[in-house]
Order: sequence, then C-alpha cells, then structure tokens
Amino acid sequence: RSHRTGAQRDGNYQLVAGAFNLDAERGRDFGTKLGIDADRCYADYKELIARETARDDGIEVVSIATPNSTHYEITAACLQAGLHVICEKPLFFTVAECEEIEKLAAKHGLIVGVTYGYAGHPLVHQMAAMVRKGMLGEVRIVDMEFTHGFNSGDDTNASNAQKWRVNPNTAGPTFVLG
Repeated sequence: RSHRTGAQRDGNYQLVAGAFNLDAERGRDFGTKLGIDADRCYADYKELIARETARDDGIEVVSIATPNSTHYEITAACLQAGLHVICEKPLFFTVAECEEIEKLAAKHGLIVGVTYGYAGHPLVHQMAAMVRKGMLGEVRIVDMEFTHGFNSGDDTNASNAQKWRVNPNTAGPTFVLG
C-alpha cells in the first residue's frame, strides 16, 4: 500500500497493470480489487513485460517490490524490454550487478531508481533542518530504529511472504535493511 500511495502522490504515476502475487489467481483478485482490468493482472513479471510492451498503451515504468533476490533479474529484464525501473532497496547484492545494470540502463537510455520512502517523511526533514541550524549541537552518534512486525517473535508459523525477509538467500546479507 505504501508503495502505491507514494507513487501516486504527485499525480505522475498511475497503476494500470501488474504481477501482484506468486499465485496468479490471488494476484488477479488483488489487482482487480485495486481497479485494474483483469486482463492486465499478470501471472508473473515475464508475462507482464511481454504483454505490456506489445500494447500501444503499455506501461512505461515498473515498480519492483519483490524479495531482494529477484531485483537484479527483474530489473535487467525490464531494461532489456525498454522499461524504466523503480526498485525497492537494496537494489542488488553485489557491486558487479549494479555496474551491469548501470551499463544496461545507459545503453537503452533508461532510468533505474531506488526507493527510500522515509527520506520524504516530515520528521526526517525537521531533523535535517535542526542539524543544519545547529540546534542539536555536534552530532556524534545516530541511533535509528526501523521496527518491523515480521521479526518481533517466533516465525515458525509465519507465511512465506514474511519468512523471505529473514532468509539471507532471498533477502541478502543485510536482510530488508540493505
């Protein structure tokens, strides 16, 4: 929800298509509840890219909010298809992957952006202004917390949608904070 509302806040983006779930039927149901035509709710990103790039009114930008381990593969596929990308953090797991995507984006004249949702939060701007004005004195340490409900207890019965966030194979070595 936060990704959708954030993207639509300035009126420059409109959600018109998507691959919303690993289960195609659940994804279609979710998408149609958001007001998207059922024929633009795709089973996976590969189908989304193939069908949307074939449309005259196809998408221009893909927002990637999937498990971290999929970011590189999906970003590369989007760029090769001529689509701009807005990706959740961390972009990728290695510098080599970043450099490859940078070259691919430049080759196709496309943009790859990464989201930092809290960078625009009013309290972050207030804190920055206070630091600039010297209101806090010399800042020597910053103690930050980003609380998640998913890792607050026993995850034995957690869904796969939650478990990926604490598995280094899917989340990467920094988990969701990368």
